[in-house]
Amino acid sequence: MVLKSGVSPSRPAPAQGAGALELSRGNLRESLAGLRNLAQLLHSLRVGSRPLSNALPGARDACDPLRLPMNEILARAREVLVDGAACDSLEAYVTPRVRELESALTEAAERPLSVKARLSLEELVTRLSRELDIARGLFDLLSDSIACRPIRLDLLELSRQSFSGPPSGGTWPRETLLATLSGTSSELEVEVDPRTATSLIAWGVELVANPHDPLQTPHIRVSPREDGCHLLIERRPAAPGEELMLRRRGIIAPTLPCVFAAARACGASLELDANASRFSLTFGKAFRLAAPQNPD
Repeated sequence: MVLKSGVSPSRPAPAQGAGALELSRGNLRESLAGLRNLAQLLHSLRVGSRPLSNALPGARDACDPLRLPMNEILARAREVLVDGAACDSLEAYVTPRVRELESALTEAAERPLSVKARLSLEELVTRLSRELDIARGLFDLLSDSIACRPIRLDLLELSRQSFSGPPSGGTWPRETLLATLSGTSSELEVEVDPRTATSLIAWGVELVANPHDPLQTPHIRVSPREDGCHLLIERRPAAPGEELMLRRRGIIAPTLPCVFAAARACGASLELDANASRFSLTFGKAFRLAAPQNPD
């Protein structure tokens, strides 16, 4: 069985509220950074229980600023993107976690913070902070899909850029994984939003990677087709090629719906086999790079 995204009949127009989206993304990153700081304070032996107790009411009140940018991005995504499943899945993931965080902070702020209560709160805040930070990457993906600023780029070079740095705005350290890339020049350009495309490739590698078998390495190959350009990521024994290191973004329940929605918005057809050993993106329109002209 192969999961297919299909291709959107028309790409979303560049969002008029792109500035508001960027503001929402920034507010979300700031709120999650504050949540991580709280987890670190709870963990620190240098911070006593009294200062922590004084900080808890403010941390509880910060749940609304955390919830608001999520709702803003989801509302805009529902207006622009064709498939509502991505928004529904992402909302279903974050809503109970924010509610759980708010409830725990409210309860902790209303009573003395014993050692046992502090350890329990630290564990909960750390877990929720990590889980919501992974979800933040999907909010960024939907925002990029909405903004949709396509330019012509070499698909092979775009694949390299997917490995050039960590996911933007992440607040927790991430594990790394290895992939290989074959070829030196695809001689093909596609018209895509670069941030959306690099995120799709990075998640494709992570979806294909087998964390229990490091000998099975994701391999990326770009090839021309009669109907455009094809990027294939498949899991197989280590193959010759350029080695690339990727910082994991994290796979959660909404990842697949969001990745499929982003591929549609990007004008690409996405396929993922049932065993997650092959991930492919097909771009229906590709442009051959002009051959360099020799001076007379």
